[in-house]
Amino acid sequence: MSALIDQVIKQLKSRSSVVAHAEPDEYLDHLWPIIDDIIPNPEEGSPRAIIVCANNEDARHIEEYFQKAAKAKDLTVDLVVEKGNKLKQRNDLFDGTEIIVGTTRRVCEMYFQNGFNIKKLKLFVVLCMDDQMRAGQKGFVARLAESLPKCKQVLFARNSDDERMSSYMEEFLVNYSTVDLSE
Repeated sequence: MSALIDQVIKQLKSRSSVVAHAEPDEYLDHLWPIIDDIIPNPEEGSPRAIIVCANNEDARHIEEYFQKAAKAKDLTVDLVVEKGNKLKQRNDLFDGTEIIVGTTRRVCEMYFQNGFNIKKLKLFVVLCMDDQMRAGQKGFVARLAESLPKCKQVLFARNSDDERMSSYMEEFLVNYSTVDLSE
């Protein structure tokens, strides 16, 4: 594990939120070690990590990668995207999963309409936050984050200089630190 990932994990353990700056193609390299540390063992029942993505393709790609990585630890991963069978996705969530990967809109919709159990949630991850803001997903992210129990939050974004992003972080995250993972 790299020193930068160690720094993110250390920040998560001492604070509640981290804003990580990296390119989208680097997210997978950084994301699994964080999840692996926060969720060391499988547990039946409610999800312990929710990862929201900007689009269906990103969500499918990450879920595919996580399925392979989680198999060794016997963790379950479910995909929740707009272009999918809503009833099947809902039933999969109710059957129990440890990691939910999906688009922001569908995860939000499933949570508010079906109210899946999140008592054990430990990690909430938002990928491509800058892209999600441009796509008008800011409200969905805020609604999810405000209604979730207190848990560790990681937001991945490309730009560290975006003024809109900085002001949004101030209202959305409390006591957060910033880590540049693209070094």
